[in-house]
Amino acid sequence: MIGGHENFPTVKNKVMTVAVYPPLRQLLPHQPPMILIDRLLEANARESICEVTITPESMFLEAVGVPAFVGFEYLAQSIAAHIGYQHYLAHEPITVGLLMGTRRLETACQFFELGQTLRIHVAHVWGTLELRRFRCTMTAASTGAVLQHAELHIFKPNNVQSYLEEVGHDHARTH
Repeated sequence: MIGGHENFPTVKNKVMTVAVYPPLRQLLPHQPPMILIDRLLEANARESICEVTITPESMFLEAVGVPAFVGFEYLAQSIAAHIGYQHYLAHEPITVGLLMGTRRLETACQFFELGQTLRIHVAHVWGTLELRRFRCTMTAASTGAVLQHAELHIFKPNNVQSYLEEVGHDHARTH
């Protein structure tokens, strides 16, 4: 539960209420098959929770599971889902953000196992304009054990196309 909001059915004056979130393809700038997370479970203005279940169809699946380094992309896509949902609520178009990196990624496993459900909690902790930082924690949904933790730095230019054109021109001048 985040921000006092329960994502499961509750009885309020004998009416069942449930939060319904749009499909990820409406929140992410990615297209299948590169949408690696499964669903947005909860969201508010500051934080969100997403999930992914490792299945035989999971991208990057190896014999022993999905390598833990793919978790970095699960974290990044969960941030994108959080930001995309804020745009969705404001009736704004979904735009591209750029993952700048992290100073530290802590991983408690080498692989995510087939059948395992991962819960990703992302919280916006700094920045309001183009530069932002999110605290990300991935847990095993069944046990709550922390599998990954990082603070990711995001660059979200106001106009991605103009930024990329400008960077491309600067790159062309220096090479």
